[in-house]
Amino acid sequence: MSRIFIKQVPRLVRQRLPHVQTLGAAAVVATLEDLAYLRERDDSVKEVFTHCISRALALLPELRVTGIIRALFAYKRAEITSSNFLEEVSRFLLEECGAGQPFENMFTSCTANDILLLYKAFVVNDFINVRLHALCMNMLQKQTEHMLPSDCCIFFKTHTKCIEASKRNFATDDAERVTLKDALHPPLAREITLRFLRRRDAIPEDITSFVEWLVPGSQYYGLSLDLSEQIASFYRILAQNPPIFNINHIHRLVQSTCLLHAYMPEQYHAVIKHFIVSLLHEAERRSDVHDYQSALTTFYALSSIEFGEFELLQGMLYCIVNNVDQVKDLCKVQDIIRRRIYEKRNLHKTAIAADFTFTIERYPPSIQALKVSTYEMNPHCHAASRNC
Repeated sequence: MSRIFIKQVPRLVRQRLPHVQTLGAAAVVATLEDLAYLRERDDSVKEVFTHCISRALALLPELRVTGIIRALFAYKRAEITSSNFLEEVSRFLLEECGAGQPFENMFTSCTANDILLLYKAFVVNDFINVRLHALCMNMLQKQTEHMLPSDCCIFFKTHTKCIEASKRNFATDDAERVTLKDALHPPLAREITLRFLRRRDAIPEDITSFVEWLVPGSQYYGLSLDLSEQIASFYRILAQNPPIFNINHIHRLVQSTCLLHAYMPEQYHAVIKHFIVSLLHEAERRSDVHDYQSALTTFYALSSIEFGEFELLQGMLYCIVNNVDQVKDLCKVQDIIRRRIYEKRNLHKTAIAADFTFTIERYPPSIQALKVSTYEMNPHCHAASRNC
């Protein structure tokens, strides 16, 4: 089927229905992808897609692993359900591609990336089968030395989703339920984590995804002292080059690092703070424009580790002040700042009569809500406090 043709209006797709059964392996996968990306759909599109799914099942041996992966992602994107597509693909891989089976060479030329994408394709479709999961993990163990940073990040994101699903006891059926113990695979997860830490060629997006992985990774597996030391060394290196991160990366890194703070041994807290300071200083130096929700979430995350260097948060607070639409958030931000001011005053043993006022340098004159003094509170916050 012509890829150009099927991207036309949906009513023309039905004209190609009689030709579906003549499609080869490459053509049927291409057709599934094109149908999945159609913005306008009607019943004829769904009918052709369903017939293409049936054709793909008949051609599974010819699709090879890469074709199966593409078909699975197209199936997810299309959101057109089939009663047995995922089950039949899983059965084929498990029962017909093993040692001594008709298609035992199916995985012979698979790369680490192929295995990871196959793993991801099933997980994003909410299909988690204990035997299929074990198959992917066993094949991946033989390929870890060939994994690039981007491959590691595919594993981190997909593995987190798989573990979360296993915690919900999600399964295709009771006999094939994946338990949390089945999903974890501690040695493999640790090996891939260490491999990423040893690499020095990761791009900023991969680094950000890795730091985000460290939070659930620490929750599920814990942090040994040795691994904590390597993570701290990783942070020391990153702190030397904050300009590589854009403002979106900075928000995600700060939020994740604040969460990781609770799992890291106390002797490494200074390293974590130094890394956060380097990121915030870079954002201030560049006068980055902050997204409101990201700024608010980051500010709350920083408050959870009692971060009080407000001179590094001026752009962030400016964004919050100019966009806050709920008194509750306004009061919470104000209270956090006030608490930090009190703590700093007590730390430096300042006289009780001293008046500490925090003012954002870029503050517009018309906005007064966040000019915090130890003697003054915004009247809206008084009202909110009374209503709580």
